Amino acid sequence: MLTPLPRSEWTSTLAAHLLNRAGFGGSPAEISRTFRMGPTKAVDNLVEYQAIAENSSPPTFAQNGPPEPIDRRAMRKLGEKERQKKRSENRRKKIRDMMDLGGWWMNRMLTSPRPLQEKLTLFWHGHFATGFRKVRIPYVMYLQNQTMRRHANGSWEEFLIAMNRDPAMLLYLDGVNNRRKAPNENYARELMELFTLGEGHYTEKDIREAARALTGWTINRSQQRGEFHSAAHDHNKKTFHGKTGNFDDGDIIRIILNQPTAATFIVRKLWEFF
Repeated sequence: MLTPLPRSEWTSTLAAHLLNRAGFGGSPAEISRTFRMGPTKAVDNLVEYQAIAENSSPPTFAQNGPPEPIDRRAMRKLGEKERQKKRSENRRKKIRDMMDLGGWWMNRMLTSPRPLQEKLTLFWHGHFATGFRKVRIPYVMYLQNQTMRRHANGSWEEFLIAMNRDPAMLLYLDGVNNRRKAPNENYARELMELFTLGEGHYTEKDIREAARALTGWTINRSQQRGEFHSAAHDHNKKTFHGKTGNFDDGDIIRIILNQPTAATFIVRKLWEFF
């Protein structure tokens, strides 16, 4: 089943099938162009998408960078009725911005000259657990979407480290509350159970030790990015999956990816998705 398809068996129907699997389908003109490429060039054109130029602006609300933080001092000076009005306006704007983000991404799926990049971004969006209901900041949801797109077919190790430090992930799985004096285990557990290894391939001690190694990350609210605070990080030795050292988040990822089940876990999910 993994034998490369001979050029003699390549048809327009298979070209359309390839575009459906590796993207979101194709117009008659796109199917015809893909067929004329032949199977090898058609696959290369989809997979090596970094060679294809793309000009895409951010969604409207994100075009000027991070939003200005709410001036809480000014809010406190307002009367209760005016504060309620401001809060309602802020909630409505966040909903509009999230709708803007959804429409922006849908348009990318439909029009991008890099369909596999968008298909992979959709896969990673389903793989990593975050949601606006808890994060409540459209701009950091946009940044996470861009992180998934940037790392979509790159180094799995670099991608995981980037997600450890992603502001939406830090908010959603309580990484912002993970401090050396009070480690929060939510993200450490999901990192192994949902994202990298699967159930049964780690211990409760591994969760506790990973949580300690992941301490110290928070969010720079003005720039809406992950930021490391050394004073909040546990610099003592940890023992994780049989290894001992003064581990940080990058060390934890590298140890996880050396586990026998790590590769099959993520490849199986990619295989099933495609």
